[in-house]
Formats: sequence, C-alpha cells, structure tokens
Amino acid sequence: MSADPPPDGLDGGVFISPVVVVAHTFPARPGSLPDAELFVREAIEPLELEPAENMALYDAITSAMLEAAGPDDGVFDVTVRIFPDGVEVEVLHGAGRRAGASPRVGEEAFADWLTAVLRRQGLSQQAAASRIGVSVRTVSRWLSGTTEPRLRDLRRVHAIFGPPPE
Repeated sequence: MSADPPPDGLDGGVFISPVVVVAHTFPARPGSLPDAELFVREAIEPLELEPAENMALYDAITSAMLEAAGPDDGVFDVTVRIFPDGVEVEVLHGAGRRAGASPRVGEEAFADWLTAVLRRQGLSQQAAASRIGVSVRTVSRWLSGTTEPRLRDLRRVHAIFGPPPE
C-alpha cells in the first residue's frame, strides 16, 4: 500500500488549503426553509446550483428541519465550506433552542412575502385557500403572522406560487 504523493512543492509536509466557512442556525419552522436556501445561495455567490443540487439542498434542509422540529423550539444548522476547488454544504439538525425568531424570506417575513404574492396575482384569501387546500382561516393566520404553514402546506405554497425570491 503506498501513500499518494504530496502536492507539488511539498516534501511530505502538511498541505494547507484556504477554506472559507460560514454557518447559520435557523429555527426548525417551515418559514425557515426559504431563509436557509437563501443563506446558501448568498454564501456561494456567484456560483449557482444545478436543479438537482437545488433539490438535494431542499431535501437536506427539510429533513434537518423535521428532525429538529418539536415542542422544544429546535434548530438546524447550515454550514457552507468554500474550498479553492469546490463547495460543501452541510445541514444538520441541532440540539439547541432558539426563541423569538420569526420566519423570514430574505429580508421579508413569510407573512409579508405571501401577502405580496397574493396581491401580485390578484388573489383573495379565499381563492388562495382553495388553491392550497386549506381553510380561509388558516390563510388569514399565515398572512397575519399568527401561525406558519406546516411543512406539507409550505411545499404546496411553493409548488403553487413558486419559491421565494432570492
């Protein structure tokens, strides 16, 4: 068994590669899904994710969020490592708690984002509720910021109205 030769210019010494690491902790709530995706996009800018990579990121964030969700205000962590020759994104559910954070879409609260989408499309709360498959009262609560959509409802919102702005 032989070891790989050291990189050019090194005689078996330590190879040091610059790495940029950015990390953020998000509350395990459906409103955090677009925030986490935006965090990754901004961290890797100007690079763009391929559609398969976008879906893998969405799935990883969703899984970590579900694992961390519960009555204890769980959190999940997103870490982006930028190497000279690539990018690595790690999404893990955290054991800590985070209180008082409201869901955001970029700089916008989820409620504000959804309100703007409905206004742009000229939809009433009743029409939106019908499209999403929830009650008008539920949409009203989302728009007022009283509650947030459950994950399956959030997926339908995104499927119907598109992902939040980057």
